[in-house]
Amino acid sequence: MKIFVAGVEQTVKPQLVLRYVAKYPTTTKQFDLRAGKYQSIDSDLICATRVISSRISNDELTWFESTGRSAPWGLVDSLAKLVDADPGERGGQYDRALELWNQFASNKKRGVAVGKISKVLHAMRPNFFPIIDSRLRRSYRAYARECATLALPHHQIEHAYWAAIREDLLKSDEALSDLRDELASPDNPAITRWVSQVSDVRLHDVVAWSLTNR
Repeated sequence: MKIFVAGVEQTVKPQLVLRYVAKYPTTTKQFDLRAGKYQSIDSDLICATRVISSRISNDELTWFESTGRSAPWGLVDSLAKLVDADPGERGGQYDRALELWNQFASNKKRGVAVGKISKVLHAMRPNFFPIIDSRLRRSYRAYARECATLALPHHQIEHAYWAAIREDLLKSDEALSDLRDELASPDNPAITRWVSQVSDVRLHDVVAWSLTNR
């Protein structure tokens, strides 16, 4: 399959994802399969993010819970998809998601940065918010800067990671569908369950993260 990562077409085989699922079974079971099932940010959600190395402390857990209670979750529907959010549309879904994001980012607690916020928001809205950890930021930095200039001229944003990932998702739509089909197997119910439940945002994240770790 040809899947775009940071604007570059990559050849991806199912084995890449199979190795990830085999190496990180706790992540796939306790984080991925629970994403999107939380009604609010609570201790269960934060514990799930720790499985994927969020390193959120108990003090930060309290901050996330408190901030989440006043967050405008209605701006991003639980089924909202990143691919449907045009970053060039003023006041559209992309801008509304930024408003939700800024609830956490604008007044973030010391020690809380992009990686922790994105893992929490992905757990709440897995079809929309990508997991933007340090490895993904490195691989996407140049492309995200380019997308910030082209797709978000009405915002003062230096790196538009969502817009960059959205472009890759749009270009990789058919390939991601083919990848799901090839991964699903009656001989491997664990991978079949995983690939049937994770969002395209998360499936693409696993591909992108794995490619940078080869």
